[in-house]
Amino acid sequence: MGTFGAAMNLIWPHFYDPAFRPTHRERLAMHWKANLRMLRFPRDIAVFTVISLIPILALLLFSEWLPVLFLNGPAAAGAPFAELKTVAPALVLVVLVFLLLQHVAFVTAMNLTYVHHVRAVLSEQGIPVCERCGQLSAPDHPESACPECGYRPLATTLEDLDSPKHGEPLGHPSQDAAANHAQNGIRR
Repeated sequence: MGTFGAAMNLIWPHFYDPAFRPTHRERLAMHWKANLRMLRFPRDIAVFTVISLIPILALLLFSEWLPVLFLNGPAAAGAPFAELKTVAPALVLVVLVFLLLQHVAFVTAMNLTYVHHVRAVLSEQGIPVCERCGQLSAPDHPESACPECGYRPLATTLEDLDSPKHGEPLGHPSQDAAANHAQNGIRR
Protein backbone atom coordinates (compact mmCIF):
# COMPACT_ATOMS: atom_id res chain seq x y z
CA MET A 1 0.00 0.00 0.00
CA GLY A 2 1.02 3.59 -0.45
CA THR A 3 1.72 6.39 1.93
CA PHE A 4 -0.73 8.26 4.07
CA GLY A 5 0.91 10.85 6.23
CA ALA A 6 3.06 13.93 6.19
CA ALA A 7 4.18 13.31 2.60
CA MET A 8 0.60 13.17 1.35
CA ASN A 9 -0.68 16.23 -0.47
CA LEU A 10 -4.47 16.65 -0.61
CA ILE A 11 -4.32 19.00 -3.61
CA TRP A 12 -2.72 16.44 -5.96
CA PRO A 13 -0.64 13.28 -5.40
CA HIS A 14 3.11 13.71 -5.08
CA PHE A 15 4.45 11.06 -7.48
CA TYR A 16 8.14 11.98 -7.48
CA ASP A 17 10.67 14.68 -6.72
CA PRO A 18 9.93 17.96 -8.58
CA ALA A 19 13.60 18.03 -9.62
CA PHE A 20 12.87 15.04 -11.87
CA ARG A 21 11.30 16.51 -15.00
CA PRO A 22 10.25 13.84 -17.49
CA THR A 23 8.93 14.85 -20.89
CA HIS A 24 5.22 14.59 -21.63
CA ARG A 25 5.79 11.37 -23.57
CA GLU A 26 7.84 9.87 -20.70
CA ARG A 27 5.11 10.78 -18.19
CA LEU A 28 2.45 9.13 -20.35
CA ALA A 29 4.55 5.97 -20.68
CA MET A 30 5.31 5.95 -16.96
CA HIS A 31 1.64 6.30 -15.95
CA TRP A 32 0.56 3.75 -18.57
CA LYS A 33 2.98 1.21 -17.06
CA ALA A 34 1.88 2.15 -13.53
CA ASN A 35 -1.78 1.64 -14.49
CA LEU A 36 -0.99 -1.77 -15.98
CA ARG A 37 1.01 -2.65 -12.88
CA MET A 38 -1.86 -1.61 -10.60
CA LEU A 39 -4.25 -3.88 -12.52
CA ARG A 40 -2.21 -6.84 -11.26
CA PHE A 41 -3.07 -5.90 -7.66
CA PRO A 42 -6.79 -6.52 -6.98
CA ARG A 43 -6.46 -5.21 -3.43
CA ASP A 44 -5.34 -1.79 -4.69
CA ILE A 45 -8.20 -1.67 -7.17
CA ALA A 46 -10.73 -2.60 -4.47
CA VAL A 47 -9.39 0.00 -2.01
CA PHE A 48 -9.35 2.68 -4.74
CA THR A 49 -12.96 1.88 -5.68
CA VAL A 50 -14.23 1.86 -2.09
CA ILE A 51 -12.57 5.18 -1.23
CA SER A 52 -13.84 6.75 -4.46
CA LEU A 53 -17.40 5.71 -3.65
CA ILE A 54 -17.45 7.25 -0.16
CA PRO A 55 -18.63 10.72 -1.35
CA ILE A 56 -21.47 9.15 -3.36
CA LEU A 57 -22.56 7.18 -0.31
CA ALA A 58 -22.36 10.37 1.77
CA LEU A 59 -24.56 12.17 -0.77
CA LEU A 60 -27.11 9.34 -0.66
CA LEU A 61 -27.15 9.40 3.14
CA PHE A 62 -27.53 13.18 3.09
CA SER A 63 -30.45 12.89 0.66
CA GLU A 64 -32.14 10.52 3.12
CA TRP A 65 -31.44 12.80 6.04
CA LEU A 66 -32.63 16.00 4.38
CA PRO A 67 -35.29 15.01 1.82
CA VAL A 68 -36.63 18.57 1.51
CA LEU A 69 -33.78 19.46 -0.84
CA PHE A 70 -34.37 16.50 -3.14
CA LEU A 71 -38.12 15.99 -3.25
CA ASN A 72 -40.78 18.17 -4.84
CA GLY A 73 -43.87 18.64 -2.74
CA PRO A 74 -47.21 20.11 -3.70
CA ALA A 75 -46.86 23.77 -4.55
CA ALA A 76 -49.32 26.54 -5.25
CA ALA A 77 -49.35 28.43 -8.55
CA GLY A 78 -46.29 30.70 -8.74
CA ALA A 79 -44.74 29.05 -5.67
CA PRO A 80 -42.00 27.05 -7.46
CA PHE A 81 -39.92 30.20 -7.98
CA ALA A 82 -40.20 31.08 -4.31
CA GLU A 83 -39.21 27.53 -3.32
CA LEU A 84 -36.31 27.59 -5.76
CA LYS A 85 -34.97 30.78 -4.17
CA THR A 86 -34.90 29.12 -0.76
CA VAL A 87 -33.60 25.71 -1.89
CA ALA A 88 -31.03 26.86 -4.50
CA PRO A 89 -28.34 28.05 -2.04
CA ALA A 90 -28.57 24.76 -0.15
CA LEU A 91 -28.30 22.76 -3.39
CA VAL A 92 -25.27 24.78 -4.49
CA LEU A 93 -23.66 24.16 -1.10
CA VAL A 94 -24.41 20.42 -1.33
CA VAL A 95 -22.86 20.24 -4.81
CA LEU A 96 -19.74 22.14 -3.73
CA VAL A 97 -19.27 19.98 -0.63
CA PHE A 98 -19.79 16.84 -2.74
CA LEU A 99 -17.19 17.95 -5.29
CA LEU A 100 -14.72 18.76 -2.51
CA LEU A 101 -15.30 15.38 -0.86
CA GLN A 102 -14.96 13.63 -4.23
CA HIS A 103 -11.63 15.35 -4.89
CA VAL A 104 -10.24 14.55 -1.42
CA ALA A 105 -11.39 10.92 -1.76
CA PHE A 106 -9.78 10.62 -5.21
CA VAL A 107 -6.46 12.09 -4.08
CA THR A 108 -6.46 9.93 -0.94
CA ALA A 109 -7.18 6.83 -3.05
CA MET A 110 -4.36 7.80 -5.45
CA ASN A 111 -1.93 8.27 -2.55
CA LEU A 112 -2.84 4.96 -0.94
CA THR A 113 -3.07 2.75 -4.02
CA TYR A 114 -1.44 4.28 -7.10
CA VAL A 115 1.53 6.45 -6.17
CA HIS A 116 3.71 3.51 -5.12
CA HIS A 117 3.12 1.91 -8.53
CA VAL A 118 4.47 5.03 -10.26
CA ARG A 119 7.54 4.98 -8.02
CA ALA A 120 8.04 1.26 -8.67
CA VAL A 121 7.94 1.89 -12.43
CA LEU A 122 10.51 4.65 -12.03
CA SER A 123 12.75 2.31 -10.02
CA GLU A 124 12.34 -0.40 -12.67
CA GLN A 125 13.48 2.11 -15.28
CA GLY A 126 16.64 2.80 -13.28
CA ILE A 127 15.59 6.15 -11.83
CA PRO A 128 16.50 6.00 -8.13
CA VAL A 129 13.53 7.35 -6.17
CA CYS A 130 12.50 6.83 -2.57
CA GLU A 131 9.60 4.40 -2.33
CA ARG A 132 8.02 6.37 0.50
CA CYS A 133 8.31 10.07 -0.46
CA GLY A 134 9.44 10.06 -4.11
CA GLN A 135 12.66 11.98 -3.44
CA LEU A 136 15.44 11.33 -5.95
CA SER A 137 18.25 9.27 -4.45
CA ALA A 138 21.91 9.73 -5.19
CA PRO A 139 22.64 7.84 -8.44
CA ASP A 140 25.90 6.43 -7.08
CA HIS A 141 24.27 5.16 -3.83
CA PRO A 142 20.60 4.34 -4.55
CA GLU A 143 20.55 1.88 -1.65
CA SER A 144 21.33 4.57 0.94
CA ALA A 145 18.68 6.07 3.19
CA CYS A 146 16.48 8.78 1.67
CA PRO A 147 17.81 12.26 2.45
CA GLU A 148 14.25 13.61 2.78
CA CYS A 149 12.43 11.05 4.95
CA GLY A 150 15.18 8.62 6.05
CA TYR A 151 13.43 5.59 4.51
CA ARG A 152 15.57 2.60 3.56
CA PRO A 153 14.27 -0.13 1.27
CA LEU A 154 13.72 -3.37 3.16
CA ALA A 155 15.96 -5.39 0.82
CA THR A 156 18.95 -3.14 1.45
CA THR A 157 18.26 -3.11 5.16
CA LEU A 158 18.33 -6.91 5.30
CA GLU A 159 21.49 -7.04 3.18
CA ASP A 160 23.14 -4.43 5.39
CA LEU A 161 22.30 -6.40 8.53
CA ASP A 162 24.30 -9.34 7.21
CA SER A 163 27.34 -7.24 6.32
CA PRO A 164 30.50 -6.95 8.44
CA LYS A 165 30.08 -3.17 8.70
CA HIS A 166 27.31 -3.74 11.27
CA GLY A 167 29.75 -5.28 13.75
CA GLU A 168 29.51 -8.91 12.68
CA PRO A 169 32.76 -10.72 12.03
CA LEU A 170 33.21 -12.30 8.60
CA GLY A 171 32.52 -15.81 9.92
CA HIS A 172 29.27 -14.83 11.64
CA PRO A 173 26.48 -17.46 11.31
CA SER A 174 24.14 -14.99 9.60
CA GLN A 175 26.66 -14.57 6.79
CA ASP A 176 27.05 -18.33 6.47
CA ALA A 177 23.27 -18.67 6.19
CA ALA A 178 23.21 -15.93 3.56
CA ALA A 179 25.93 -17.72 1.60
CA ASN A 180 23.97 -21.00 1.79
CA HIS A 181 20.84 -19.25 0.50
CA ALA A 182 22.82 -17.78 -2.37
CA GLN A 183 24.26 -21.19 -3.27
CA ASN A 184 20.86 -22.85 -3.23
CA GLY A 185 19.41 -20.11 -5.44
CA ILE A 186 17.08 -18.88 -2.72
CA ARG A 187 16.73 -15.12 -2.53
CA ARG A 188 15.71 -13.32 0.59
